[in-house]
Amino acid sequence: MTRAAPAVIVLVLLVLVLAPSTDAHKGITSKYTYNAEVYPVLLNRCGRCHIDGGVGPMSLLKYEDAFPWAESLRAELLTAYPGLSADLSAEARSAKAEAPGAKVDPHDFVKAAHRQISARELDIVLDWATGGTPEGDKAQTPPETSLRIDWASGHPDLVAQMPNRYHMNVTALEAIHESALPIPTPSPVTVDRLDLLPGNPAIIRSAVLSLRSPDGTTRVLGTWVPRQAPAAIVLKPPVRIDPGSQIVARMQYKKTWKYEGQEMSDLSLVGLYVAD
Repeated sequence: MTRAAPAVIVLVLLVLVLAPSTDAHKGITSKYTYNAEVYPVLLNRCGRCHIDGGVGPMSLLKYEDAFPWAESLRAELLTAYPGLSADLSAEARSAKAEAPGAKVDPHDFVKAAHRQISARELDIVLDWATGGTPEGDKAQTPPETSLRIDWASGHPDLVAQMPNRYHMNVTALEAIHESALPIPTPSPVTVDRLDLLPGNPAIIRSAVLSLRSPDGTTRVLGTWVPRQAPAAIVLKPPVRIDPGSQIVARMQYKKTWKYEGQEMSDLSLVGLYVAD
């Protein structure tokens, strides 16, 4: 028996070492699920960009697409809200965000996500991202969501189109292109809003829109970005536009990793809304 003891001890140690760890899979601790609570937040706050075909590098509108990015979401949110510690409980994070005098403004925009987010929404995403990323009830799986390319404020009164399609080089990852879009108006009009309808929403990061008058003078009207809501640029005061004027669009293009090595093109429109 005494001779066999060392062998038995070695065998037990081997079993303990080789046995599957109970920590191999992170336990589910989040009280929120993707299907029930997380998806609505991502749809409303991130869905204009982080959708198939959108300017974001990945979609967040399907569970299988979103959960691999949970740690990145957590890191981005905590970077945007440095006053929130990663080790705070969900309740503590929410209370800290809403506490009087807190450094974190719950109505502030989450810089990394480029959308306004409330303390409750922040709590939902962080709790889910750190609590095992549960999917939830399969019966509550969100419907398929596709990218909608439409005017933010309804169809405009005047539509100016890029005169030529822009082709982004295969090897280029970023590019700036300026295009002069003729404004189709036979008589003077007063405009109080502008909008841009991207021809290729996957690569347009922003557009600085200026008005070039018939005498050649140019003034900046505003900057369009895909994530702003509503997307229309409000002109205060309204701007008079004479026949022969042009919208000068300075477009910023950038490919995500999905489109590296591909030729991309764009033919965007600018909409003008006549003041009441």
